[in-house]
Amino acid sequence: MNKAILIIALFAIASITNAASAGRVEALNSLWSTWKNKHKKAYTKTEEPSRFKIFVENLAKIAKMNKQDKTAKFAVNHFADLTSEEFKAKYTGAIYQPQPEAETFTPKAVKLPESVDWRSKGAVTPVKNQGSCGSCWAFSATGAIEGSYFVHKGKLVNFSEQQMVDCAKSAGHGCSGGWPYLAIDYAAKNGIETQADYPYTARDGTCKFNAGKAIKATSGYKMVTPKSSELLKTALVNQPVSVCVQADQSAFQFYKSGVLATGCGASINHAVLAVGYQKVGVLEAFIVKNSWGTGWGNGGYIHLSTVQQLNNGQGICGVLVQPVIAL
Repeated sequence: MNKAILIIALFAIASITNAASAGRVEALNSLWSTWKNKHKKAYTKTEEPSRFKIFVENLAKIAKMNKQDKTAKFAVNHFADLTSEEFKAKYTGAIYQPQPEAETFTPKAVKLPESVDWRSKGAVTPVKNQGSCGSCWAFSATGAIEGSYFVHKGKLVNFSEQQMVDCAKSAGHGCSGGWPYLAIDYAAKNGIETQADYPYTARDGTCKFNAGKAIKATSGYKMVTPKSSELLKTALVNQPVSVCVQADQSAFQFYKSGVLATGCGASINHAVLAVGYQKVGVLEAFIVKNSWGTGWGNGGYIHLSTVQQLNNGQGICGVLVQPVIAL
């Protein structure tokens, strides 16, 4: 958040406590208008006052988090007119269940390098945008498949999330959520088309799967042993890893840069893709690709602390709860 926006956000705190001056209100209205124009937001006359109130409350949250958090920065983004509950309903979608009975991936013991970043190796497609469809589970799964296919075939292919949304009924409920590991299993059994052949629509649709265009891109999945930062890092030496997080907290909703190491629990409800780890300043963090477009976070990415002890061994935002690789 730049200095000007931070000052406005501090004004927002004053307005919430009924201490706003006319000048502060004018500044907030100006910021509101600028934000609406930037993000092409339009509301009915009856809806606008409530959206403005939520916007001001979120400004106050952002200002408070920036004051308290010493490792991460937070900023206004295109989600600033949503409550936490609305945000969760529209933009998450991983359905959690306890660790399924599945073969566990046991990576060979290696001396961990200082950093791993599969983006620099060409194994990660550009940041995608799920829109207001709870299809994160499909994006996390395709990311894991894309990474695995690159490692084994030496070719980066952009695979179709929409095929999973429309057709993978054993893996999820389309835009109403699903399970990344079952989506990978679906692709192993049926094959998966490319994004070009089966493009994304951000809504539920009728299955139009064409087996003749499908690629056998994976043979299945394995779970990475949970609650182990070292084993997740070891798995990341081999390939990108599907992970789930709790994303309905303000710290995740308005993350901008730095390392997120607080403000996020472990009640996982969103699926993303870990593509490596690295030092950010003096802190080590997992590099995590999200599916909310490049306007969110650091160009669509977030750095999550690798400290294992957070959330009783589940990691920040629960990143260590259920890691999965595509074979």
